[in-house]
Amino acid sequence: MDNARDCVTKEIVEAEDLKLLAVVDTYGYQCTGCETQAFPRSYRPENLLRAHFQIRDPHSPDCETEKESKVIAQGKRGSVQKELETSPGLSPARLQLINTRTIVDPALPRTEQHTQSIGRQDTMGNTARREGRRAANSIRPICRAFLRFPYDRHLSLEVPGVAPNTYQTAFKKLRSDGLGQFAQARVFYGELAWSQAVESSEYLTISLNAGEWKDEKLTPYQVIVHWLEWSAVARGRLKNELEVARKEGMEAKKAKQASRSFLFFIGNQDAKKPALFHVQDHRLICTLHDELVFPAYSRTARR
Repeated sequence: MDNARDCVTKEIVEAEDLKLLAVVDTYGYQCTGCETQAFPRSYRPENLLRAHFQIRDPHSPDCETEKESKVIAQGKRGSVQKELETSPGLSPARLQLINTRTIVDPALPRTEQHTQSIGRQDTMGNTARREGRRAANSIRPICRAFLRFPYDRHLSLEVPGVAPNTYQTAFKKLRSDGLGQFAQARVFYGELAWSQAVESSEYLTISLNAGEWKDEKLTPYQVIVHWLEWSAVARGRLKNELEVARKEGMEAKKAKQASRSFLFFIGNQDAKKPALFHVQDHRLICTLHDELVFPAYSRTARR
């Protein structure tokens, strides 16, 4: 499973986000659809596998999460809108970056632990919804939904700073047909290059397999990650994730599979050098490995 529910805060937690924590309570999570205990796996920064949750006991009979694997498989072949609208984890409705962290005293027994706040608040002061299409605190689950459910990209999506408001229009693929300035901010994405990222104390430069070809040489789009103020854990997680995605991409290509490794990000395009994008927030960049599908009816409107 890609996510699970924190037993104390009741918030849905992405497995990859566990790599940002100094200490992970391996007994502190449960299935998002029932109370079956979920155990984090590959959550250490040095693990060269994608983080995930695993259960040992069966789901409860009425658990909707257990059915999600079937929904994901069906989503590649056709619309599963009804299921997505009632699932909290499959297709987020909006991006909501929350800077405050819920604090739990780990010294207390679990039954006596208290959190700093019970409900998460949105910008309008309302308690965030727990059922149906939830908010995401990073772009990762949003980008995952974009890849998994190509026939449901008409669903609404609210991303601060991005004017288009559906999955179909909010994303923009970076291609190899030339470099140009983009008039609107989008959730940009492109196939990850096989070359390793170049790092310094202030920046991490990531190359994409997209850009402008001239004289049989590619001038690639590059993402400059400004990580001077990032924690060592956040830096390590991104480097590890890039290496995992790079190897996944190479292995898929050699095996002649249709899946590819993609870099997703929200960043500012350089005003003088259109090949460069600048990213500041670790929540606004991620990698995913999957097959990119464009349904026949939407190919004329590809983004």
